Amino acid sequence: MTPSINPDRLWRSIMDLAAIGPTPEGGSCRLALSPEDTAARGQFADWCRPLGLTLQRDAIGNMFLRRAGTDPAAGAVAFGSHLDTVPTGGRFDGVFGVLAGLEVMRALQDAGMRTRAPLELVNWTNEEGSRFAPAMMGSRVFAGGLALEAALAITDDNGVSVAHALRDSGQAGLAKPGPRDWSCWLEAHIEQGPVMEGTNTDIGIVAGTVHARYFQLVVTGEPSHVGPTSMDRRHDSLAATAALILAVERIALAAEPGGRASATWIENFPNARGNVANVTRLHCDVRHEQAERAIEMEAELREALTGIAQRRGVRIDVDPYATFGPIAFDPTLGALLRRKAEARQLSTRDMIAAAGHDSVLIAPLCPSAMLFVPSVGGITHNPNEYSTREQIARGAQVLLDAVLELAGT
Repeated sequence: MTPSINPDRLWRSIMDLAAIGPTPEGGSCRLALSPEDTAARGQFADWCRPLGLTLQRDAIGNMFLRRAGTDPAAGAVAFGSHLDTVPTGGRFDGVFGVLAGLEVMRALQDAGMRTRAPLELVNWTNEEGSRFAPAMMGSRVFAGGLALEAALAITDDNGVSVAHALRDSGQAGLAKPGPRDWSCWLEAHIEQGPVMEGTNTDIGIVAGTVHARYFQLVVTGEPSHVGPTSMDRRHDSLAATAALILAVERIALAAEPGGRASATWIENFPNARGNVANVTRLHCDVRHEQAERAIEMEAELREALTGIAQRRGVRIDVDPYATFGPIAFDPTLGALLRRKAEARQLSTRDMIAAAGHDSVLIAPLCPSAMLFVPSVGGITHNPNEYSTREQIARGAQVLLDAVLELAGT
């Protein structure tokens, strides 16, 4: 008989974790390798300990919790997500995937059931990229897309390096990051959009992802006094950046419905009331369901930068520091998730993920798939982010059913 997840226990775990790093608005703030993220990792490890799971950390801080199988030679069935959040995070993004995986382990323990293949539950480091860029850092290093030494040298806005944050939080492990003995990878996640709710869909089968291209821009002008310097003599980096931000928005509007673009982070120097700004740094990205269209959006962005630099007498340096996707997830695993959902009388639909996920980095390493559950109102990266107890339970049960078929009993 197929074991069942415990919806109340799963919900309680999500709410208990939300008590770590709470925000006044009711959301969560657990930046990667911060004291709050470290506390959440500790709570997660404590929950895993009574289940007899073996914990291993690698040198970038990824956490691997293994449940032994009856066949030591079998490749492990791996699943999970991340516990870190953005500064204005909610209670479900990433957390659902990790704690749904924990509930899979708990349900098997309750049922006294062993699987033939080992099971491995993963918490990836710095998925959000809010403290350290780029995003999906832990999985990116694991997959070989970013050298460990380069990742460790990256600093946050306060000059703290990843290496120091790992050391101070006690999250650095001895294992070398890299592929493990996985037969496949699964990730459960909230949709982070309104499609499933609008179509009354229970389970989203993620067929693939968009292609995204990330840029760090440095706009360099000339320092001067805001009083004596006439407008025609100014080389104002902040004003040029304002024009740049609007150009990013225009590119995004022209690329819908399949495209998006955003300017999301800014740093200004000298940031003094009496000075015309002379150095402004900005993060932006372009993304589209069609890779070639994302590349065209980058070309449009670069053309806009050239025009702004010429008109305003500034220099704009572009660092295209990261990309992700497009990825097509394994269709056989997707069909398995669909079959398991339909066996539970749950409605499904194929989806394209517009956000970055660790699964994008893992997909080239082994067969991989994602499932979505609805997000109420399509709200995410927001304290009001919400999925119902029933929606969460359905997704976790489909995950458990798929894991059991893949791992064998």
